[in-house]
Amino acid sequence: MSSQTKAKNIDASRERDIITFLETHPDFFERHPELLSGLRLPHESGQAVSLIEKQVSVLREQNSTLKNRLDRLIENAKGNEKLSERINGLILSLLDADSLDAVINIIEQRLSNDFNADTVVIRLFNTGHPAMAAHPEILDWDEPALGAFEKIIAGRKPICGSLKPGQLESLFNDDAGNIGSAALIPLVESDHSTTCYGMLAIGSHDHMRFRSDMGTLFLKHLGDVLARVLRSHLVVEK
Repeated sequence: MSSQTKAKNIDASRERDIITFLETHPDFFERHPELLSGLRLPHESGQAVSLIEKQVSVLREQNSTLKNRLDRLIENAKGNEKLSERINGLILSLLDADSLDAVINIIEQRLSNDFNADTVVIRLFNTGHPAMAAHPEILDWDEPALGAFEKIIAGRKPICGSLKPGQLESLFNDDAGNIGSAALIPLVESDHSTTCYGMLAIGSHDHMRFRSDMGTLFLKHLGDVLARVLRSHLVVEK
């Protein structure tokens, strides 16, 4: 190893020691203010600036970054608050529904109006409920339609993203070609429930509205609530 290389290694080692020392003794320059006046740092303009001037500049940049981050957090908080209000309103309306017809109408109208859904579809599985006759677009599903959603139903959790052509046609019928992305929500009361009452599908013309990497907490919460509401309306009196 050349003497020049050794010198560089020693200098690098000393620099690390100095960095470690200053990090563990941030008050060093407070105890030795005379050193500050002799320190100079290059500026982008080519002129030298004092360490204090440089520190002030860095702190200003950090302050600007933190302010922008805080602004984003505040905007997100406002958005979450509005979303929470709409969710609570939807849930209260579902709890007040006095019939299966009312439940279906509330879901379709509130999701379309309050949550900007382009298409809302509810499919119920083998309910045998007489009210279904009034909703030919929400017929009880059976094979082969169920086969296209077997994994989703078994998973008991909402999924988002692009759907296969067969799935789109089974859910959205004539509007299938307009759906760019969708959210599918199995209507189960919990992850361990043995009963799946059906599926709620929310379609969007925007390919990026529902992405596979997006969070599904709200969708799962909605599915849990809707499943419990449906349970009280799907009991067929003997």
